Amino acid sequence: MLKRIFLVCCGLFVAGLIYSFLALQVNNEITPEDTEAIGTLAVQEICGVEAKSYADELACIVAIQGAVQAIGTERCTDKKDSVEPGEFLKRGYGCCNDRARFIEKAARHYGFETRHVFLIEPKWGAWSNALPLGQGSHATSEVKTSRGWLGVDANHPFILVDQNNHPLTYILAMDKPGELGMEPLGFYSQELDIIYGLYSRHGNFHGTNFPGPEFVISEVFYNLYGG
Repeated sequence: MLKRIFLVCCGLFVAGLIYSFLALQVNNEITPEDTEAIGTLAVQEICGVEAKSYADELACIVAIQGAVQAIGTERCTDKKDSVEPGEFLKRGYGCCNDRARFIEKAARHYGFETRHVFLIEPKWGAWSNALPLGQGSHATSEVKTSRGWLGVDANHPFILVDQNNHPLTYILAMDKPGELGMEPLGFYSQELDIIYGLYSRHGNFHGTNFPGPEFVISEVFYNLYGG
């Protein structure tokens, strides 16, 4: 009897792993449709600099952020809607999920490494953060510069730099949101959990439309050491 229970549990565990990796992993490849959408941002002149200095990197990232934030109106999509750049452009509206996705793909197109940042009000502890329990949340991004990871907000025109213009992650910046111009301050001034690599809690935004939290496994590992 115990052996049978053990085998059933192992089978369920393996099935869960297979389901997660086949159905819930987000594909981060830049598609031809993405490239076409990125072209509409008109940042090639700024971002196409071959030998980028740190100042050039910041100029490119800010240009991408501003161009994406200028698209349409700020209105969240239905859960069935894709947040990919081309679909966002066709709709003409979106919120943090759409804008973070576009910023990240555009930054990667221009040679940067990115990671997705999911901010959430903790409800019943960290174990419940991947579940859609009505918690306040925000999708945003970090882009790797030559001086380290830089927080780039999806909806508001701020990037995370210290008084010396050095890049900051969201983990480092959360101690002083007001000083860094993080908006809306009401959201950023409260206790928030920061999760790398979690793209959606319900499983519909990035293509396969299977239920469950969508993620990029290589980015999830940043939760172990922050990068």
